[in-house]
Amino acid sequence: MVKLVDKLRMELASNGNVEIVNELSWHVPLVSYEVSYSRIKRFKMDILMKMLLLAFQEADIRRPAALAEMLFVEELFIRDLIDKMHHTQLIRLDPKGYRLTDKGYGQLEKGIFEEAIESDEAIASFSAAHNRYWLIEEVQDKKQADGPVYRYATEPSADKIRIQELLAQEKDAAEEGYQVLVADVLTLEEIGHDAIPCIEFQLYDREQDLFYARVWNTKSNIWDEVLQKQIEKQELLAWREAMASQESPAEHA
Repeated sequence: MVKLVDKLRMELASNGNVEIVNELSWHVPLVSYEVSYSRIKRFKMDILMKMLLLAFQEADIRRPAALAEMLFVEELFIRDLIDKMHHTQLIRLDPKGYRLTDKGYGQLEKGIFEEAIESDEAIASFSAAHNRYWLIEEVQDKKQADGPVYRYATEPSADKIRIQELLAQEKDAAEEGYQVLVADVLTLEEIGHDAIPCIEFQLYDREQDLFYARVWNTKSNIWDEVLQKQIEKQELLAWREAMASQESPAEHA
């Protein structure tokens, strides 16, 4: 860390007009969640399924044999397809025959067929300071990180909708002839804590008479604009007032 600080200090000091007013080190808290989510497999609806759904929509049909005769298809095949549609809640059976459910009408209109597949799990990490989620491979559970906590850190609160959006972005996949899609977040459990060590420089540009902050994020290995803007919003006025108060005694000496 010492070598990194020296390197960053040299980079900032390469501009002769810039003065390093202060240096701080702290960490940004992270929280990890184990997420269980359901998935669906989406196909383009085949012609036979469309024909069955249209038939159920237009007529009172209870017997698969009647459909088999009408469509010149093996009755066993018709039964299997009806069982699949019933299991996926596209149709229901009432006293007069099979009827389309709202889900059945919707999928028929779109020309797609969706069926649930085995659920899966992932681990999501969240930085409240950045208001950002990302997926990680394993949990780093550090109860107590070295050094002080970022002074503008906020309490984390899991957002199920945003985590589902992240999972869809990262986990949705297109295969030959179908798609595998994230359907819903089933469970969300906090399982660990970690931290991002950061190095903060408070700077003054004499030529432009400008105060600003630079924060090095050791996780992403870049200057962190999000944290810099947060600090500047809260503290630039105080930095200028502190410099003015230091200059006033010197002027009256």
